[in-house]
Amino acid sequence: MMTRGTRHQGRLVLTALDGTEHDLCTWLTARLRAGAPPGNRECETGGPLFDFDLDSVRLLGLIGAVDEVFGLELAPDDVYTARTVDGLARRLVDRATTRGRGGPAAS
Repeated sequence: MMTRGTRHQGRLVLTALDGTEHDLCTWLTARLRAGAPPGNRECETGGPLFDFDLDSVRLLGLIGAVDEVFGLELAPDDVYTARTVDGLARRLVDRATTRGRGGPAAS
């Protein structure tokens, strides 16, 4: 299932549907693998995010991409506390769901 979303102010806003977390996890993994050194491109989504050699520059790039593509704010602390790609995807889906219900985005 593809991630479904709607355009809002030029951004793709996630719509919480079955499969969204999995699709977002796939997107995050592809994004992280693309910038990782060759030896780190086969990291698992349940493993530590920093196994992808996520330095401060790549971290800020990921934060910017999440904001640009999905319209969701992400702070460096969110990434550190999520610890895994799966955890980060879950956090972003929760945030999108909260926003979709008219609530404030969780920080």
